Amino acid sequence: MNILPKACLFIFLVVNAIHSGSAVFKSKYGIKTIEYPKESCQRIDNVRSKGQCLGACVITVDKIVMISHDESTKTCMCCNDISGSDIIGPNWKSYALRTFPLSDGCTTYNLTSHQICLKYFPVRARYSSARNLCQAEDGDLIKIDSQEKYDIFETFHVPIANNTLIEVWVQGEKIEGQWKFDDGTPIPNFCPIFPGTNPEEIRIRARGSTSFVCWDNLNIALFHYSCEYPVN
Repeated sequence: MNILPKACLFIFLVVNAIHSGSAVFKSKYGIKTIEYPKESCQRIDNVRSKGQCLGACVITVDKIVMISHDESTKTCMCCNDISGSDIIGPNWKSYALRTFPLSDGCTTYNLTSHQICLKYFPVRARYSSARNLCQAEDGDLIKIDSQEKYDIFETFHVPIANNTLIEVWVQGEKIEGQWKFDDGTPIPNFCPIFPGTNPEEIRIRARGSTSFVCWDNLNIALFHYSCEYPVN
C-alpha cells in the first residue's frame, strides 16, 4: 500500500499499467482489498480496465490511497480521501497501491523475539477501512500488546506529532464489555484505555503528542492510522 505524490513514478505507472494484463496489474501495482469506493473519491467514466483506471487516477489526483473499478459500468474511482461513505455495489474491484518497496516510509524496530516495520498514514479513515488497507499488504493496525510495543509506538509517533495532537487508530474492539485484539485475545493495559459513556464506542484510537493514551470511539469516526508489518 502506498500514498504516492503525483509526480512519483508518473510515466512508469501510466505506460505500464495501461498495457498490463489483470494478473500483472495485481502483482506489480495493486493489492486487492475488500473496501468499497467512497463518496469522497473522484469518479471518472468510460474507463474500460483497472490498469487504465490507475493511469487515469495518476493523472487526475495528487495522491492515491486506493482505486476502484467497475468493469460492468466502466466506472473508475480515484481515492485520495477515504473519509466518505461507501458507494456499495456488487461489481467494484478495489486496490490499494503496492509500496515500491514496502520499506519505503516504513521504520523497522527490533523486538525481543522478532522485527516489525511501522508506517504512518496521514489519511482520515474509519477503523474498518484502516484495518482493511493495512491487511491488504499483509500487515495490520498496530497491536499494543506489550510494554515494549507501547514504547516503540511512542518512539515512532512522537516525532510525527511534532508537539501537536494526533489521533491514530490502534488495534482493538470491545466485545461483550471486554477489550480484545482482532484475534480475540484480551488487550492488556499497556496503553491505558479511557472509556466514554457511549456503548457504541467499541474501537480504540491512541491520542497524544509527547506521550499517548488510548480512548474508545465509534467505528465511523475518522482518524489517521499506522500499519504494522512483519519483517522476514
